[in-house]
Amino acid sequence: MSHQVVIIGGGYAGILAAQRLHAAQVTLINNRSTFTERIRLHQVAAGERRPEHAIPGLLRKGVTFVQGHVSALDLDGQQVIYRDDAGEHTLPYDSLIYALGSKTGNLPQQPVGAHGRAPLRSTEKSDAVFTLDPASTERLAARLRELPAGAHVAVVGGGLTGIESASEIAESYPHLHVSLVTRGAFGERLSRKGRAHLYATFQRLNVQICDHLDVQSIGDRELITERGAISYDACVWTAGFTVPMLAREAGLAVNDCGQIVVDRTLRSLSHPNVYAAGDAAWVAEMPIPIRMACATALPMGGHVADNLNALLTGGPAKPFEFRYYWQCISLGRNDALVQIASGDDMPRERILTGKGGAVFKEMICRLTINVLRLERHVPGLYRVPA
Repeated sequence: MSHQVVIIGGGYAGILAAQRLHAAQVTLINNRSTFTERIRLHQVAAGERRPEHAIPGLLRKGVTFVQGHVSALDLDGQQVIYRDDAGEHTLPYDSLIYALGSKTGNLPQQPVGAHGRAPLRSTEKSDAVFTLDPASTERLAARLRELPAGAHVAVVGGGLTGIESASEIAESYPHLHVSLVTRGAFGERLSRKGRAHLYATFQRLNVQICDHLDVQSIGDRELITERGAISYDACVWTAGFTVPMLAREAGLAVNDCGQIVVDRTLRSLSHPNVYAAGDAAWVAEMPIPIRMACATALPMGGHVADNLNALLTGGPAKPFEFRYYWQCISLGRNDALVQIASGDDMPRERILTGKGGAVFKEMICRLTINVLRLERHVPGLYRVPA
């Protein structure tokens, strides 16, 4: 009987691993039947219609796709437990690739402050608070279309997701008042030139910058901050990312954030027949930080598959090597900031902006989906120079 590999998670890392893992029988399980281009969700939020990519149509011949929600892992019995409309099922495996990725961080849950308003909890629903996760993004797009002129859209979070969301919304809906709220300095991880371009772009788009401002809790129509309440008509929460608790609950070795701790071959330190890739993995003793991003998920997914292929064919496993080259930030459809970076992700004083930057950013976005398609026919084609 052939070696059975189950991949949980149909994102960038999971699908690329499935495409180039040729030495085993592969089953990929995901809770949605369509692939989510997370790097374009800010465009969807602003009302752009994006083509859907069915996961079974992306996968190479021979890979089995299962749609279901993974509810538990039986590590001793080597089984994945999942649910679908028909009930609960199990998938046996010889090796497991954990590629569940991440989601937007939880809403703050501080006690009620001086304003006396009870904050929303992360489990509560509101028709005015949204995240850049697939289902919520679609609701956000509908909400933005309904807002009258002058309505306030507050984007919370000063990372790349927040910057892209605020820019895209402000450009698509110039009649709305858009603000970006962040606890840190605006553009703090960029170079001097990069920050200058961001400030100029937000001024052009009339986006209000509220930095060095901590959101302590969220009410139904207001943000409670250390300097008072900020009312909003729609709130887009982009502050940080969190990973599912599935790995921790199953008994895998994880870090404080819940990411699976893996060695340089991307193999779990606690369970050798489990590999992890993408946002849900933390590489021990990596000489440079591996941030949560599509740019790291794709090479990690490919590397996991290469090492499993080597293991099953008698070859040596290789350590994961990676370096950064740039960060791409879209600023609407006609502008972008491409921040050149050193190998360890430190910004340099070299940037590409304007239409040229937008073209480069779009090229990178198209490359990610085309990599998954090309790997279906030519496994191993995708490589990132280290």
